[in-house]
Amino acid sequence: MTVLPGRPATPGNTTTEAVLVTFGEAMRARREAAGLSLRALARQAHVDPGHLSRIEAGLRPPTAAVAEAVDQALDAGGALIALGRRGGGPAWRLDDGSWSRDDAEVLAASLVAAPPTPGSALRLAHEWLIAEPPQVFEVRSGRRIGAATVEQVERRVHQLRLLDDHVGGEETYALLTAEVEATAGLLRTAAYAEEVGRRLLVALGELCQVAGWVASDAGRLREAERLYLAGMRASHAGGDRAAAANNLSSLSYQVANAGDPRDALVLARSASCGADGHASATTRALLLERVAWAQARAGDGTACDRTLGAVERELEQRRPDEDPVWVYWLSAGEVEIMAGRCWTELRRPLRAVPILERATAGYGDDVARETALYLTWLAVALIQAGEVDRAADAALRALRLARLAHSSRATGRVGAVHRALGPYRGNVLVDEFDDAYRAEWSVGGAAEA
Repeated sequence: MTVLPGRPATPGNTTTEAVLVTFGEAMRARREAAGLSLRALARQAHVDPGHLSRIEAGLRPPTAAVAEAVDQALDAGGALIALGRRGGGPAWRLDDGSWSRDDAEVLAASLVAAPPTPGSALRLAHEWLIAEPPQVFEVRSGRRIGAATVEQVERRVHQLRLLDDHVGGEETYALLTAEVEATAGLLRTAAYAEEVGRRLLVALGELCQVAGWVASDAGRLREAERLYLAGMRASHAGGDRAAAANNLSSLSYQVANAGDPRDALVLARSASCGADGHASATTRALLLERVAWAQARAGDGTACDRTLGAVERELEQRRPDEDPVWVYWLSAGEVEIMAGRCWTELRRPLRAVPILERATAGYGDDVARETALYLTWLAVALIQAGEVDRAADAALRALRLARLAHSSRATGRVGAVHRALGPYRGNVLVDEFDDAYRAEWSVGGAAEA
């Protein structure tokens, strides 16, 4: 693979501009994400703040000791240590236009050196696309792999989860499937001890769940189903029943949205029961949420109400130190939004509207896809309540955010609201939304899913 500097990616052109990530840049991104001042970080790392400031500005290279101290203070999992081995210089070095094992290792470290932000997520996604996964080099080398390789894979899986928070499936589907193939290849062909093999299986299972979610978001439902089932088998084989249940539960969510809700309910209940005794309280809340959603889609309001109550009780017992890393996103606000969605699906707007209005107030452009999706549910609930002006206003906001999301789900949901507002054309705000919708998607032929 060749990277030609100075040539930005264009349609039909697979080359891209090589982006340089220095130790100082990665340190600053992680420090700011952690909410630390430079002086506070210096205190935690036991480094002179003036010296650390010069390192962050790129005026001084970090010593190995400083790189290790900063890495530990920022909980970077070795990513900053790897960048520090280059003396703080650019992480991408393609002297002759070809990749070496060393290039792959340093690039892999740079891609997980800082958490994605709304401003950097799309660039990071493009960098992942042009970088061959380091798992491929492990397979080619034929060497026995150990815990360090598994830790690298685990960090990459979590970075991809964080990337999905900001970039829609249409942008990330290709890079996730490439990562799945590389990790599966490592599992099939590398030599490793039994414990390393179990951890690789669990990492692959979690990766399949993220890839399945992304495939579903991109409208690739058959591929998503294949990935979820593969992830369930890999997680179960690795001994992680909670992760296996998360894959099955994710599949139930897709089936509830695009298939028979009765089938979705069977899957969701199976996932919840299968994880019983093997899941944290937060994980149990997540699995029960998917049960509630299938019940709402099936029209069983009484059962849904009971399950939503169980979700709240589980969340009250949460202990973050017991949670798997993949359940980081489930908050009280997310649980509230699911309840609002369920009541909207059950056509009970008096319960749904206050919940959704309160919950969506805390979301913004930094999570464009989720905000767009949640606003579409608010719009539908407002239509049910006869508040057409407010519904059109929510729909306009959802449309604006869906433009940024690169998500088939978000596009489809805005289309559903467009159809629901059809009988109210002639209303000034509805007509404004209709004009904006047609200008954005009708000419381009976007389907209303």
